[in-house]
Amino acid sequence: MKILLGCSAPSDRGSGILAYAKDLTDALLKMGAEVHFASPTPRDFQWLQRSGLHHVATDQHHDPRLRTVQLARYVAEQAIEGIINNDNPWVQSIAPTVSCPFIAVGHMSKSSIASLACYQPQWSDYVVAISGAMRRAFVMQHAVPASRCPIVYTGVADPGEPPRRVPAERGELRLLFAGGSNTRLKGADLLWQALALGARHWQGVRLDWFGDLPTARRSQLEAYGFVKVHGRVSRDRLLDAMRASDVLLLPSRYEGCPMTMLEAMSHGVVPIASDGVGAMSALITSGREGFICHLDDWPRQMLESIVFLREHPAILDTMRRRTRERYLAEFQSTTVAARLLDLLRQPVVDRRAPARKFEVLRWHRPLRKDGRKSPLLDRVCIRFGWLRKAGRVAAGAADLVTTPPDTETIARGMSHGNPS
Repeated sequence: MKILLGCSAPSDRGSGILAYAKDLTDALLKMGAEVHFASPTPRDFQWLQRSGLHHVATDQHHDPRLRTVQLARYVAEQAIEGIINNDNPWVQSIAPTVSCPFIAVGHMSKSSIASLACYQPQWSDYVVAISGAMRRAFVMQHAVPASRCPIVYTGVADPGEPPRRVPAERGELRLLFAGGSNTRLKGADLLWQALALGARHWQGVRLDWFGDLPTARRSQLEAYGFVKVHGRVSRDRLLDAMRASDVLLLPSRYEGCPMTMLEAMSHGVVPIASDGVGAMSALITSGREGFICHLDDWPRQMLESIVFLREHPAILDTMRRRTRERYLAEFQSTTVAARLLDLLRQPVVDRRAPARKFEVLRWHRPLRKDGRKSPLLDRVCIRFGWLRKAGRVAAGAADLVTTPPDTETIARGMSHGNPS
């Protein structure tokens, strides 16, 4: 099956949505699909080349009307049989014009990411939610039909059997937190509160803290003898640390379907998560594969769980085994790919009469190349989920017609096939 997979991040830079898109791509390839990857242009093409992908460049500085025209032509010329979009505004824009089934995967229940996934839902066969809370937001706030808003939880690639850690060899309980100083979403402040409850709760424990931290906070953490601060690292380095851990701490207030939690489960690392907004409570059964602690009492409940696991190493080993078994049964990326392919094979939108004119969206999460914050208006639109339009494009009987400026220069940014 020929699949166009849209992603809002270049293949060498990004985090959650990109990791989802890459794992899904790899799973589709394993299942025999031909994948065409529509994304911003990467600096490093190694993953695209190694995977044998056809790349279609969609960069935020390109003229959006021309790029959507080219993208729609590409879908027709390549006889694409299904589209799975992950937060790419120009892939979403062409949904009214294509003749193949179209799935939009939502990765957040608010902000411009949610608005884009739910944009013109009448032209998406399915708007996939990755958590129950997200599905509720899509249906109740964005008017996505409930019958066409399935939940498909995120999956990650199987890293292979994790190394077995024998209780007598453990020495100390290894904990990992990957939220940096993010309090609004990742609940870093709750972990700070737990540290403030006293060192006696942390005996026999080592805590590896990953993510961006202000210098002052880093110094405060390093004053604790059992905390090692790593800062922001590559995904590979984080996964290496995860393999050596016993427990993942996830005090998040807001998540979609957290890939960090699934990656931990794939390595047999026991999650101690929150009951915040997100799929956390659906990924494990508390007390069997880990623990779900209430946000309004998370520091105390987390420490109680840590002491329990430290004092009962045999139970920890059983939970590690059950955690990986739960992952293998439900949350492999191949399982997600199979469920999405099943949806593509059951289209519900009548595409015999595609739209003759359609709105083209502007890039919905513009980023500054110099690393500074985006302009205030952009940030306001992102936060409140306001999508802005770049204009209308007419669809003729045989082709799409538009007259953007500097066509030749912009067209050279389009890459089809593997780059040389």
